[in-house]
Amino acid sequence: MPLFRTWCALTCLVIASLARAQSSSLIVSLNIGKFQGVSTSSGTEKWLGIPFAQPPVGTLRFKPPVSITSVSATTRDASKFGNACPQPASSGLGAPVAEDCLFLNALNTSIKAKLPVLVWFYGGAYNTGASSSPSFDPTRIIQRSVINGKPIIFVSFNYRVNTFGFLASSHVAPGDLNVGLQDQVAALRFIQQNIAAFGGDPAKVTIWGQSAGAGGVESHLLFPTPDRLFRSAIADSSTGPFKSAPNANQYDAPGKPFANLVQRTGCTLGPTSVSCLQKVPFQTLLNVTNTMIGEILNGQLWQPAIGPPGSFIPVRPSAQIATGKFLHVPYLAGTNLNEGTSFSGSVRKLSHPGVSEDVVFDQFIRKLILDNTTLTPGVLNGINTLYPANDSSLGGPFNTGDSLFDRAEAWYTDNMYLAPRRLFFQKAASLQPLFAYFFTEFIPGNDRTLGVFHGSELALLFGPVPTAVETDFANNFTDSYVNFIHDLNPGANWPQYTLATKKVLQLQRNNITVIPDDFNLAKTNFLNSAAVLNAFEK
Repeated sequence: MPLFRTWCALTCLVIASLARAQSSSLIVSLNIGKFQGVSTSSGTEKWLGIPFAQPPVGTLRFKPPVSITSVSATTRDASKFGNACPQPASSGLGAPVAEDCLFLNALNTSIKAKLPVLVWFYGGAYNTGASSSPSFDPTRIIQRSVINGKPIIFVSFNYRVNTFGFLASSHVAPGDLNVGLQDQVAALRFIQQNIAAFGGDPAKVTIWGQSAGAGGVESHLLFPTPDRLFRSAIADSSTGPFKSAPNANQYDAPGKPFANLVQRTGCTLGPTSVSCLQKVPFQTLLNVTNTMIGEILNGQLWQPAIGPPGSFIPVRPSAQIATGKFLHVPYLAGTNLNEGTSFSGSVRKLSHPGVSEDVVFDQFIRKLILDNTTLTPGVLNGINTLYPANDSSLGGPFNTGDSLFDRAEAWYTDNMYLAPRRLFFQKAASLQPLFAYFFTEFIPGNDRTLGVFHGSELALLFGPVPTAVETDFANNFTDSYVNFIHDLNPGANWPQYTLATKKVLQLQRNNITVIPDDFNLAKTNFLNSAAVLNAFEK
């Protein structure tokens, strides 16, 4: 018995020492204090819920993020995600919703060697989304990077969305517009200051987003800060960077979001509106916002807005692209075959007795634009001509035979995704390294009537890979991204996009091939014309 007690005491001492050693190795010292991370069974290390700015509450509601200046004397736990930013409740958020939500997460391997850093921007139409979503677990990406001998660090963060992040009005100060995008800048600055503590190299940051997240990524190319915050960018399904970009004062018109918001919260439309809204109880403001999101087509209540000089976005994105005065860094971007199916459900199997299909199609388009008086008859007629009723080519092999749905989703795909990607590439190809893709892989088990829908590629990158038949393709796809993050080039089989060649990589299982960027060209040329860009305030 004494021998057993001696053995146990020694063994327990060793185990406790190892645990303390592991625990201490997962303490990082940042410019705001120390944080205790945790290791996972998959071999990664993670630090979750690290604040990168002061809580945007009280007088900081609707204001640009404010840096944390105090340094905590205690080591804080970083084993759980911080709150998701205010938005409608969803089981997919992975964290509770609260106004104090500006948190950042870092995940890496045990390798500490000034690694390249991948920073993730979530999508959600600028009205929803959270870095805590289980769908954005980067374990698979990190593991592929290690397998390939190109380890990376993955960082994600929250930014404010909907009313809390994109409140727009003539009564919002220019510098206070688009604070959700300004949150992204604050997170990138925090990363520059602190990523070395996690083993990352601040000079090797790649930003990556999908949908509205990709729009955020592209907005930082078009409207960069003076300090260089990243060296390369990836955009899955960027809207170029926004579906539309109305002037902030357009939100004040009767029936528009700002006018509705102040009326429903008991505030008055005018110079005191914002200060009144700052005092509205959080739950009241959240409930009103969520109700308004539910009332609008596809929940797209707010979009980033154009402001006067001194605002984050002082001119329309298309005008900024035309100047060529944007950040010239390596950029990888592309679109999916059927982006629009996810956004055209409102007209699917829609009965419209006594009303022509063209009229209903026009109504669908008008509902997507804040100020649809900009949509001239000439623009609408042009769209109807290019996307006619009963065209069996619309949607490619995934044409459903539902004429209204097929033309709505085909137009939406081209107008909101393919045309914007081309608009930027045609200007930027002579200025910076570009790599384009066209994702056409239908994943077995998905809804065939949605085709290769918006965001369907993410399952092959983040995982888990939905079906074993996709494993090799998913690995190839992910490895290309890792190559780009590590080497600024996705690999030998992925050619650079130039004005002379305009080569795009088609991403399809068993058919990864280079194709010319000329599909649907007449349609996107029309959609990128000055008249259409003006009509859609792009």
